[in-house]
Amino acid sequence: MATVDMSVKLAASAAEVWEVVGDFLNLDKWHPAVEKSETIGEGGIRRLTSGGGGPTFDEVQLERDEDGRRMRYAILGKPFPLENYSSWMSVEDIEGGCVVRWHSAFTPDEGSETKANGIIQFIYKSGFDALVARFGAA
Repeated sequence: MATVDMSVKLAASAAEVWEVVGDFLNLDKWHPAVEKSETIGEGGIRRLTSGGGGPTFDEVQLERDEDGRRMRYAILGKPFPLENYSSWMSVEDIEGGCVVRWHSAFTPDEGSETKANGIIQFIYKSGFDALVARFGAA
């Protein structure tokens, strides 16, 4: 099992940032790697279309803690060289702003550990860069 754990400090309150990143069904509103986000069915499933010719895939929200500003979700299917992807994101107040944490655990395909980690790190970093551009760094 591999993990990716990244965070960014932003110059905004956790409530302000959660209003944006906590909107599970509208990732395309803030993440530059996502061209389109669609709601699938009645539940918390989103279909994401990656920009730049990347894959289209579904994710399901597994847990949500509105008061704790935390959610957990999983990828359905296999759009990347990995399986059993589960992730959580949280937003917490800190002095001078907030910290956004994004953590995942997954099983990389055999021989693809570096590639799988790189894909997830790119997704997280490009999202964090967009949040810094929007809210400023703390």
